Amino acid sequence: MRSNILSTGLNCAVMLLVLTTSACRNPPPKTAASAHGNTDWHIDTANEFLFGVDNSGNPSADNHAPVSWDREHLHVGKTNTGHFYFDSAKASPGDDLDADNGIDKDVMLFFYAGHGSATSWSTLGDSGTQSKMRLGNNEGSGRLRYYWQCSCDVFAHGPESGSCGTSDFSYACPGEFDGSDDSFSMRNVYQRWGPALGDDLRMACGVSTLAYCHESQTNKIWDDFNNKGYDVSDSFIDGLDTGTTVPLCITKGGSNVTQTPLFDHEFTNQFNSSGTSYYYIQYLGPPFRLPPIDIPIERLPEFLPIWELKPLALPETFADLPFETSGGVRQATLSSRDEQRGHRQVRILPASGAVYVKAEIKSDVGAPTLTDEAYVDRARQILVKLGIDEPAAIASKGGRFMIARVPVGSVKELKRQPDVQKNVTVTFQRQIAVDEVRIPVLGEGGQIAVQLNNDGTLRNLAKVWRQVAGVKREARVKRPEQARDEAMRQIRTPEKYKVHRMTWGYQERAGNVVQKELRFVYRFELVPVEPRDAQEFPPQIVEVQGQEE
Repeated sequence: MRSNILSTGLNCAVMLLVLTTSACRNPPPKTAASAHGNTDWHIDTANEFLFGVDNSGNPSADNHAPVSWDREHLHVGKTNTGHFYFDSAKASPGDDLDADNGIDKDVMLFFYAGHGSATSWSTLGDSGTQSKMRLGNNEGSGRLRYYWQCSCDVFAHGPESGSCGTSDFSYACPGEFDGSDDSFSMRNVYQRWGPALGDDLRMACGVSTLAYCHESQTNKIWDDFNNKGYDVSDSFIDGLDTGTTVPLCITKGGSNVTQTPLFDHEFTNQFNSSGTSYYYIQYLGPPFRLPPIDIPIERLPEFLPIWELKPLALPETFADLPFETSGGVRQATLSSRDEQRGHRQVRILPASGAVYVKAEIKSDVGAPTLTDEAYVDRARQILVKLGIDEPAAIASKGGRFMIARVPVGSVKELKRQPDVQKNVTVTFQRQIAVDEVRIPVLGEGGQIAVQLNNDGTLRNLAKVWRQVAGVKREARVKRPEQARDEAMRQIRTPEKYKVHRMTWGYQERAGNVVQKELRFVYRFELVPVEPRDAQEFPPQIVEVQGQEE
């Protein structure tokens, strides 16, 4: 990637002689880089984010940065890389513009994976910190547009112990920020990250709570963006959300939030021109109050089928659409006059038969919002209308993307207005009945995800729901304690960890890949025994095959 960028830089140098100093203000489009702060699983996460393979080249994530982009994994084999994050005006050395390794030099999107805390993060031997950074600052030739980070607490905001009920992790309630100075008891992301945001940077995103940084999460980020059609910030936040983690994005803008990069529908290399008078944050608010669908582990049968799968058949309601096939994808785009259908674009991925529907994206921030129950009802009504409802689909998750702001010059003031809602997601999860026990389906498949505008109208819809063609064979189910022991053997320091949450079920993959079998898995979310050790021993996710061969 850097050779292409170097060529672009030379062209810019020639252009600058002829035009003005702003001629090359933007980086090359469709460019992405990643870096790791630690050489444990985070080095794999950084590589998976870009290429879908771990650092040894083994396939591990079905979705990743688009193959048409120029992509590069930075800092491999290096040590003490903190200076590559630092601006020369704030630190010496400050090498964020280094031609080969600087994170603010000629790249549109940068992603970091590694250990962290609220005020620092690992950089392969030393540490990075917000106070020495200035990203996307054109006056210093910084051209980064999107800074994304996966590490614990680096974007912490709100009280150390909140009451929103989102999670039992610290800093899980950004909406309860009270305007205080940044401290252990009340984190202030505006105060810590605001000065690091150059005027040209479009957004910086990270996690307010502990973070797992597993390949399933980078896969989910890109599945949301590449396949489901989510906004850039929505993709990051939904992708890293596990139900206990709380991701967050921050940007600068003027008085109209809908003009800020938090409403980017696509990645762009253009500088942030929305204004500099406010800091805005976006986060996922408390989940909907939905009936639990957890099944006691004691009810697991001794044997479970391994199911044969085939792609979902085209729904009858879409049979008359004017589909065209390009790159193996079937796509139909409707006229905006065809309002009665309630959608504008339908894509079918032949690998799975997955259905993706794009409708009207409304910038209706500030409009009246509905109750949790009303959004779930609207989502179900849309599925019925489009003929893609499933009786076995259980409403398992719902969340509101929320936005807050403070004036740039007053990051310590109490908020003058309530947080506002951007949009809503409702997810319906598949369950498969076996001997009167409904086994949940995990992963990006086996779901119908409905994204709604604030008024309850359709925004985006994704149905990944392969057909079960029959039973291939039955296999003995590993007992939970056996699976737990296997999970602990996969980590370097098992004595430092405990199980925070165990989920289990069949695992169905994202809609862009072929899957011929449906197998049972266990998924363990592990956290440090001592919370104070989270920077040295950050949370991790381990998946274990749940059926014996």
